[in-house]
Amino acid sequence: MLTSTIDFKKTRQKMWGVLKDKTLAQLPYGHETDQNGVELTSYATNCYEDALDQAHTLLANGIGTKDIQIVEFVPYDYIMQPRV
Repeated sequence: MLTSTIDFKKTRQKMWGVLKDKTLAQLPYGHETDQNGVELTSYATNCYEDALDQAHTLLANGIGTKDIQIVEFVPYDYIMQPRV
């Protein structure tokens, strides 16, 4: 049986990304590979540690600290809920 990555008991799923020079960077979060051994890349990850690891890699490659930010994506539905 496949387990879902979506936790239906939590209304807010945390997703993380890395901004590089004010642009969302496509990075190899978790270093997963396809059948040919090519690393899969994504704009977001659900693991903060993977995002932090990629930010450290970018910093080690010489990108300035002011040009790197880790961001949390907030679902549109979560933002638009009325506060009653």
